[in-house]
Amino acid sequence: MTNTGKRLGTRYRFAGALLTLLLLLPASLGVTPQSTHAQGRFAADNAKTFNRQVDRSIDHVPGEVLIKLREPGTPSSRILTQMMDCFNLAVADEVVPGVYKLSAADANSLDVNAAVTALESTGLVAYAQPNNVYYADQTPNDPQYAAGQQWSLTQIQAEQAWDITTGSTNIVVAILDTGTATDHPDLQEKIVPGYDFYNNDDNPYDDFGHGTMTAGIVGAISNNGEGVAGVSWGARIMPVKVLGGRNGSGSDEMVARGIRWAVDHGANIINASLGGGDTSPVQDDAVKYAHDHNVLFVAAAGNTPDGKPHYPAANDTVLSVGATGRSDTVTGFSSYGPYVDISAPGVGILSTTWGGDGGLGYEYGNGTSFSCPIVSGVAALVWSINPSFTADDVRYILEDSADDVGPVGYDEYSGRGRVNALRAVQLAQQGPPPARTPTPPSQPTNTPGPTATQAPVQGPNLQLDTNEPSPGSLLAITGGGFGPNEIVDLALQSAGGNRGLGTAQSGAQGGFRAEVALPSDTAPGAYSLVAVGTTSKLTAKLDLTVVPGSGGGRSMVRGTIRGGTPTGVVVHLKPSIGVNGPERTVAADAGGQYSFANLASGIYSLSATAPGVLPAGPFTVELDGTANDIKTLDITLATARPRAFDRVPQLANTASLSYFPEVGHSLRGSFLNFWKNNGGLAIFGYPISEEFPEVSSTDGKTYTVQYFERNRFEYHPEFVGTPNEVLMGLLGRQVTQGRNFLPGVPFQSTPTQAYFPETQHSLSGAFLKYWQGHGGLAIFGYPISEELMENGFLVQYFERNRFEYHPEFAGTPNDVLLGLLGTEVARRNGWVAP
Repeated sequence: MTNTGKRLGTRYRFAGALLTLLLLLPASLGVTPQSTHAQGRFAADNAKTFNRQVDRSIDHVPGEVLIKLREPGTPSSRILTQMMDCFNLAVADEVVPGVYKLSAADANSLDVNAAVTALESTGLVAYAQPNNVYYADQTPNDPQYAAGQQWSLTQIQAEQAWDITTGSTNIVVAILDTGTATDHPDLQEKIVPGYDFYNNDDNPYDDFGHGTMTAGIVGAISNNGEGVAGVSWGARIMPVKVLGGRNGSGSDEMVARGIRWAVDHGANIINASLGGGDTSPVQDDAVKYAHDHNVLFVAAAGNTPDGKPHYPAANDTVLSVGATGRSDTVTGFSSYGPYVDISAPGVGILSTTWGGDGGLGYEYGNGTSFSCPIVSGVAALVWSINPSFTADDVRYILEDSADDVGPVGYDEYSGRGRVNALRAVQLAQQGPPPARTPTPPSQPTNTPGPTATQAPVQGPNLQLDTNEPSPGSLLAITGGGFGPNEIVDLALQSAGGNRGLGTAQSGAQGGFRAEVALPSDTAPGAYSLVAVGTTSKLTAKLDLTVVPGSGGGRSMVRGTIRGGTPTGVVVHLKPSIGVNGPERTVAADAGGQYSFANLASGIYSLSATAPGVLPAGPFTVELDGTANDIKTLDITLATARPRAFDRVPQLANTASLSYFPEVGHSLRGSFLNFWKNNGGLAIFGYPISEEFPEVSSTDGKTYTVQYFERNRFEYHPEFVGTPNEVLMGLLGRQVTQGRNFLPGVPFQSTPTQAYFPETQHSLSGAFLKYWQGHGGLAIFGYPISEELMENGFLVQYFERNRFEYHPEFAGTPNDVLLGLLGTEVARRNGWVAP
């Protein structure tokens, strides 16, 4: 990739974010939310507050210049020496081979930019540049507590990969970051000597938290009965501290020296969850040094989806990693462009953490910072299969084995796909990949941002799923009336002061939905939930009472197992977020009934298994912990997937039949007519099955159905000859049957927003425009939720589908897309591969 030119005073920042750290909010906000811990072994005793105001006014280190000589040697030529004397500069140290740092005796008196210009004018240096400063990145656009405790390991098939290899202690991953808490119980046995370039000593202990998180994702001690599991159980961790201090900052020199030190001291892989919008010559040289010495450099793609390059990820030899969510869609915060090589889960990632008071525990984080170490961990697994692999071999294996989760082939959002640990180690067993020449990427294009349709101004408001939560329970919060697309700070207020609960992200209409865990050490009593828009300063408050809790609750999940004899059926209920405890299981009775009682507030994952049948699930179940919350979820099991999902041979297209070689399926008759007349491929996607009979979960009747990527068609003979002869399935209701959607605030409908008393939900902006322009009520049904953030995207659920807003397509017909609910339901039923 060509160098787009350097800009003096470039700022570089972490490419990921701890969800609850103040430093990751825009510095101008002046807020100090507390860290909210995942409930792990250390969380209850290690509550901590981060009160770090990040000063981003410094763009480069005062009094320092970096130069690279045109010829090998030391900067001792007469002209250069005179120039250095003119600015009172002296050689401090060699950074990477041929690159030196020059320091002024009086740092504050040096005009760094003037010195750079003068030194370059001598013709004796290949380049001169300021010693730019790196900063921690601001939080992604949707900082919410999403996903299960370590859902990412299941998503990348790490468990199956561990049956082949759990990694090797011969593989060393350097964590180029804020250091590492070397005494963390999940890390201490994995650490090899590192170095602190921020303080220039050999104690690279974390003073910020970010580096400890990335280290845990790569290689936390696994199978030890506590904490979290790293991707590579065997890999060792080399902490290389290049960022730190109150501001979490470091310089070009520190980063470059860190890269060189890691390479020279035996690192096989460098994980860099940091970056910025511009590169610099010294950074390019350091990255090249790593590649020339057969070290794989893995970097986060960034959290600014503007189509612009993010460095060092955009360097040609660096493996650049974007972020995906639980549904394998690229998150709304992930940077995109032709430099993105691969993607990995980056929402709700649980890992080791260090706190401001020295407490050690576990926290969730969102960002490509946490996608990056997942890929580094898989790279360590691959390299353990064959130590003779080159860094490029490992990179190509990761790319070639990735699951293609976006458009067919390479795309600028997911790269070559979402990393798959199992397929990667299986491919590694086949030996080195074939050699190849990288294709030069095209120049990125900027996509205009969305234009919001403003609703009539309403006062800010809050709603809770329960006004009597217990300590440690999950609060499902819905807000409205805030500024569009702003961060909203959430806090618990009492006579003793405020306690931060994290943040939410409002949508284009000023609404938000967030799930946050009430700290487990919250004392019973009266409180107020306070939400403050950080840009608009709009404030809403809601009173609640925290009641004593014993770790349990009174909610219930029950249902019926369908699809044949229930003999041997085991139903699994696994805590996901906001609730502690092990997975619970229960056997279905002779009538197929099952139930789980006394459940605490939180989000759970429900699934079912039985001998000789396909597994079903997972289904998301959201509970408030009260006796009034009883969720009924019927689960259908199948002994085999319908043959209709098998590809069929090539068929000749006719007026009443269309064959799609892309998926090996056909479409005919009434279904073909409905598909063509209501938007076709752009709306429904490809068919993923042929027609087949299916028992409806709604009325128990059997209908002829056909599954598509984005929905299911149902043939209703009782409506033959009418527009309702073919209907879309109620998949929106089907996939959300275990979730809670609080009602919206009623209002008088206008041309730009509509309220539906039938479901107590509203519709506005781009979603209203899409709904009206593509069939409205007859096609999609009523809205059954308000707008909410999910996997990094603004979404809204309808009876028959889910709308997703894609800012990368703003201003095009694809800014709103239907969710892949047909595929999701087929996966839950075990009919298509996850």
